[in-house]
Amino acid sequence: MILNRLRMPLAIISALLPVALLGCQTNSLNHSAQTSTVIDDKNWSVTTLKPRLFQTITKYDWQLTHVSNDKSKLIRVTFQPPLTMHVRPDLLTFDDGCYRHLVSFDMWLPLPYPYTDASVQDTTKSPIKAADCTAIYQATTQDWRGNKIIPSDTASLLNATFGRYAGTNFIFNPVMIQSIQVNKAIEKQLALKTSKGKTLIFSGTPKPEYPVTGIPLTNELLERYRWQLVQVTDKADAILSEFTQIEEPIMLSYGLDNYSGDESDEQNGFESGIYGQSFGVSVGCNGVSGPYALSINQILLTGSFPSTMMSCGDTLDDVESQLRRMMTHSKSQLTLKYGDSKAKTITEQSEPNYLLTQTLDSGETLIWKNEPKKTL
Repeated sequence: MILNRLRMPLAIISALLPVALLGCQTNSLNHSAQTSTVIDDKNWSVTTLKPRLFQTITKYDWQLTHVSNDKSKLIRVTFQPPLTMHVRPDLLTFDDGCYRHLVSFDMWLPLPYPYTDASVQDTTKSPIKAADCTAIYQATTQDWRGNKIIPSDTASLLNATFGRYAGTNFIFNPVMIQSIQVNKAIEKQLALKTSKGKTLIFSGTPKPEYPVTGIPLTNELLERYRWQLVQVTDKADAILSEFTQIEEPIMLSYGLDNYSGDESDEQNGFESGIYGQSFGVSVGCNGVSGPYALSINQILLTGSFPSTMMSCGDTLDDVESQLRRMMTHSKSQLTLKYGDSKAKTITEQSEPNYLLTQTLDSGETLIWKNEPKKTL
């Protein structure tokens, strides 16, 4: 199945983003429990553009409430402690208070998302959680490959859903279960459905929202321009001049990813249309790119795409390596301000001048200025 997906155009894995055509994939749950789509806002519906739906998912904390059995019927679960899921590009994190299960997946291919790998980490526990986890720790074993086996309900469920070498694909769908009385504090319900017929239902509560400074950011504004890197500082606020002294300016673009499949792809369940949103950084040789989500409080979450790895000389190679570290699998705060002392009116200037400040969790700060996108 994965081999069939490699027919994707090389434009998907380049740093320059393709111009996308309108379209999206929709899927519906098929099980005996009554469900209906949630049409409560433009970003939460089966007709919502898939990358915008994924982005909305990153803004919520998700708690598992139902699991499908071998007859595809949804069964309510009451795990103690409860299982929570956090979503970001390329990664699902499941946390039961004792262990953290990480599930990696690809976003550079058309839907459904192909799961690629899973791992388990210990978590930092409060004294109460540590006491609750003692019995699980004592019973933990290893299989013949050295993989950790955790004898808990949550671990068994996740191992069955995202087992190693399982070749599992999955999709997200917004749903509401009619037969269940939903707590008023819960604003969203989400189905994670795998290609193996497993369905997990999560209830979501919004992550805390805080006031942000500057101009409100939207996907449309980010994707309207190209962004030139004008300054990089490290965590000590020292300017890293190597990023602005190379021959060609470093350019950043955001956009939607479009896929035009053939008949065999449709038979395998891959639909044409817009399936993702991504960023691409052009350094003048190779590129750095990946999926992105503009999450709550203007937090930018990124993953990574495959890229070419040509040698471009020591200077460019070093700049590119640093950008890949900073821009992929990262979390950063975005702040948008006018580049001029005040906003230009439409009569003074057709396009405003913006400065986009990106402050990474790792401590670096990147400043970008906008430029009109080139039209073909």
